[in-house]
Amino acid sequence: MGFLDKLLRRSSSASDEGLKPGEQIEHAECLHVTLAPQWDEAADIGIEAKAAHFNCATCGSSFTPEATAELRATTAARIAAE
Repeated sequence: MGFLDKLLRRSSSASDEGLKPGEQIEHAECLHVTLAPQWDEAADIGIEAKAAHFNCATCGSSFTPEATAELRATTAARIAAE
């Protein structure tokens, strides 16, 4: 039993719970909530309307400005559904 187990009063059986060999972790689908603009021209930096594409900070997916507008319009509904 480790120090934290003693401190948190966890039994040794609780610390044995976890992934078994060969077991896969289930990943939830990314909601694409944090979208960062990316520009092609240095002069356009800071002007979101001139962004060439948007990258999701969570999963790294890239979206067109049109797809980003749709994602932003449906963000509340997608988060509530989760």
